[in-house]
Parts: sequence; C-alpha cells; structure tokens
Amino acid sequence: MPTAHRPLTIRAAAAFLAATACESAPDIIHTVHTDSAGIPIATAVTPLWGPGEGWTVNDEPLVEIGTVSGAPEYQFAKVVAAARLADGGIVVADYGASELRRYDAEGVFMWSAGREGEGPGEFESLDFVAAMPGDSVVTCDWVLMRIQVFDPDGRLVRTVRAELPSDIAPPSGSALDRPVGMVDGRLIVRFVEMADVATTGIVRWVNYRLVALDPGDGSATSLIVVGGQEVDLVRREDGGLDDGRYVFFNQPEFGAAAGPVAVIDTEAWRVRLVSPLDGAIERVIRREVEPPEATDEIYEAHIEGIVGMVAGGGAPPEQVDFVRRMWRESSRAPTLPVLRSVHVDASGHLWLAPYYIAGADPPPFEVFAPDGTWLGAVTLPPGLERGFIQYQAPYMEIGEDYVLGVWRDGLGIQYVRMYRLRR
Repeated sequence: MPTAHRPLTIRAAAAFLAATACESAPDIIHTVHTDSAGIPIATAVTPLWGPGEGWTVNDEPLVEIGTVSGAPEYQFAKVVAAARLADGGIVVADYGASELRRYDAEGVFMWSAGREGEGPGEFESLDFVAAMPGDSVVTCDWVLMRIQVFDPDGRLVRTVRAELPSDIAPPSGSALDRPVGMVDGRLIVRFVEMADVATTGIVRWVNYRLVALDPGDGSATSLIVVGGQEVDLVRREDGGLDDGRYVFFNQPEFGAAAGPVAVIDTEAWRVRLVSPLDGAIERVIRREVEPPEATDEIYEAHIEGIVGMVAGGGAPPEQVDFVRRMWRESSRAPTLPVLRSVHVDASGHLWLAPYYIAGADPPPFEVFAPDGTWLGAVTLPPGLERGFIQYQAPYMEIGEDYVLGVWRDGLGIQYVRMYRLRR
C-alpha cells in the first residue's frame, strides 16, 4: 500500500536538511510547494536570486511627462493613474482636472477628453484608467457609480452603471469604492458594505466585496468578501457608533493585472489568488513572518513621519500641532502590520511591499513567480509612489519591461514617469 503524501512544512524541511547534511550537500529549498484540499500552497523559505542576480529598474526614466510652469497640457492637478497602450502611448487620468490626456510614446501631448460634470464623457470623480484591447481605455467614477469607455481618439464609446445586481447586493446596501485593476477584459472593483458588528472595540466595521465588472454591459460577478480596515468602534451616549482611529491597523489590499486577483490582509504574510471569473481560490502563497512589536520608539517615529508630511504640505503650525495631538490620543495596535500592499505585473508576478512606517524610506519589493516561488527583491527609484489602493495613492503599472507611475519632485509636483524594468 503506498505511503500517503503529507505536506512538507518549513520546519520539517529544515529538519530534513539538518539530518542529511552529513550525508551530502542537498539543494537549497527556496519555496516549499504543497497542497491542501486541492489548493496549491507555496511557502517561501529563501529567495531564488543570489547576490547580484535578479531584476533591476533603471534610476533614470525612459519617459517623463510633466512640468512646473510650462504648457497646461503638461501640468497635472492630481494624477490618480496612468496606463500604457499597445502602441507605446500613455493615457493619464487627472482627478484634479477631471480629464483624460493621451501622450505618444515619447511623451508628446496628443489629446484630452472629459471635464467636471455628470453628462456623457464627464467626471465627478475620475478615479482610474486602464487600457483595453485596441487601445481603448476604461475609466471609473465612484461618485457617479459608472464606468466609461473611450476609443483611441478620446471619443466616448459607452457608459455603464457600476453597481451590484439585486441577487448579490447585501441587505445593508453597498457602494462602489475603488477599482483594483483590469484582468482579461474585466474591471475588478471594490465595493463597501456594512459588516454585522455586535460589539465595540477593535473591529472590522465594514466589509469589502471584490466584483468583476464587464465594461461592455455592466454585468457583475461577486468574487470574494473580506473584512475591511480595523477601527476602534465606540458607542455614543445616544446609542450611535463612532469609528475611531486605530494606529497600525490591519486591512486587506488587492492587486489585479494578469491571471488571478491577489488578496492580502496585512496582519499575516499570506496571499490568496482568486479567479477573476468566479472567485475560487486558485493558490495560496505564504511566509512564516512574526509581526514586529509596535514599540514606543516606532510609534513616535511614525507620528513624526505623519506630522512631517502635513508640515511639508504647507499646513500652518497650529494645524501641525493639532495633527500631532490627535494621533497621540489614538489607540494603537501592539504589533505592526506585516505587509503594506500587493501589485500584480503584466506576466502575473506578485510584488509584495513589506510594511513601513510613515516617513520611512520604502523597502524593496519582494517578488514572487505566478506559482508562488520566491524570486527576490526589486528596488524602485526614489520618489516613485507605490500606489496603495487603501490610501488612494496613484496606481502603479508594472509591465513586461517597464514600471509606469507617478513621481514627485522636492516641491511635491507630480510627473508621470516610465522606467525600464530589466528582467
């Protein structure tokens, strides 16, 4: 009778290596691949790349779009996303101007589309842009709860509602929140809905529902529902509830570009890869990482990092002092989150950002192959924004050979930059 297969954990792998070390020099186990109830599980042990190996991103951009005082079509109010087209052109979504702008492969302005308003082709909240086949682009507007498709010349093609059908809408109601990305012609978006909370204290007061929307007809498929951001829930004297700030809170984050949709929760180093068709779990990737202690020193450094950003934005001294007091009065978690964000590139590789406090230099991304193999670390150029869904920072697009995103100079002026990614 054959011996039943049992998953190999990290500790078991380490014990096996120690036991056989005297017999021979075994191959290094970088990632342990197992199976649980038919779901592949990849447990990362050590990176595959050795010193001097792996991918790099050039420090100097291939393309830079933006100016401080030049022509208005090169000045940005608040860029939220940029997408590269098949012909090498770049479309930029400027939330502040309620405008799409297209540039050629060299960064030369071609056309603009949109303005503030509720009519066809207009925006109340231009939150996202992504490329579609044929160099059409899709946008998302959470205020108007709609997506709009524009052709390669900036003409409006169609407008569809972005809402949950009655068969999957929760009784408590839901609201369109943030797009996550495009996968195989489907726009992956996040809806917010109230959670069933029976207690106060540190809770997840809202749920996030990931939904795949068809830009052609607006049909929606619910993929997965996860608990939202941790808050300090307090009951008022009138019986109502207030969600107070909870420093070092955990929360889910998402990534989508190719293959499955990546779902993480920052309280543990684990990635669930879910199908963009039906939400089925296709793979789990994990590491054994203990959450670091949130010491007083780290807490103070985090607050000063926040205060520094407020002061750097030109806030008056009294507002800066108010922000410092407000954060010091907030409750805080005993440990730090483990992860900050997850991105998926055009070939389905996962880019995981370890957690770092406000004001700190971002650490390199930890990159994983689509099957969960831990490859190694990739450092991005300084000043390039990481694009967290939760914090509504500009989206970052990682292609086969480029990284496209928003870079800020010392004055806080936004530029759209594309860098060479060397694999």
